Amino acid sequence: MKNVPDPEAWTIRDGALWKTAELASAVLKRKLGEEPTFPVPFALRFGGASEGVYAHGPFQLFEVRAGGDGSYVHNSSVVAAPGRGAVPFMLGFVATQAIGNAARRNHANNQAQLQLQTIDHGTVGVSNYGSYLHTPAAVHAWQWRDVTLAELTGPGQLRIQGQSNRGSVNWILESDWAELIFVFWASVCNPTNQQFVTRTWLPQEWVTRAFIWSKSNSSATSAGFKDLYDGLES
Repeated sequence: MKNVPDPEAWTIRDGALWKTAELASAVLKRKLGEEPTFPVPFALRFGGASEGVYAHGPFQLFEVRAGGDGSYVHNSSVVAAPGRGAVPFMLGFVATQAIGNAARRNHANNQAQLQLQTIDHGTVGVSNYGSYLHTPAAVHAWQWRDVTLAELTGPGQLRIQGQSNRGSVNWILESDWAELIFVFWASVCNPTNQQFVTRTWLPQEWVTRAFIWSKSNSSATSAGFKDLYDGLES
């Protein structure tokens, strides 16, 4: 991995983002084929001899689900209270009933919010043609064109919507290589994507950290941070 800082001063996550920036620069310069690829234990399915895996690391997969449909049972019970205490009793009953209905409504609304449910884990291989989710049970291969929407929702967190052999999916993939998957996908399927064009896929706090590190660490190569960052301007 060229230009990647000493792992003792650099986390695995930092190294993944540095490599992602290198590969993004290669994509923009149409020189991805000059970058090294890595062997993986599964067969590649999409590009024949021209396909290679450029990164391989752990992932967790979550399905985005709604906990409910937002509906609730409205309590409209009527109670008749005869006698002198009827009015205070009825007012108290109505207030209690309203509180109960509000609580049920709020609970239904909360349940209707999107929730994440863990559905798988393993290692993800990122190729120039798609991604491979290698789980304890199987290898799931995804061509870029099968993904209809991809967006980074946080550092190392990618939302994916698309069509699988089981129908449509709405997933959150967490991995140090989430940004690389996004860059490769966007370069093929959505080159005008705002996250891709504005380079906001690269976390600003990491850019600052990488710049400071490259200035203070003697093991930085001659290419250094400036050449890496300038490559993303292509």
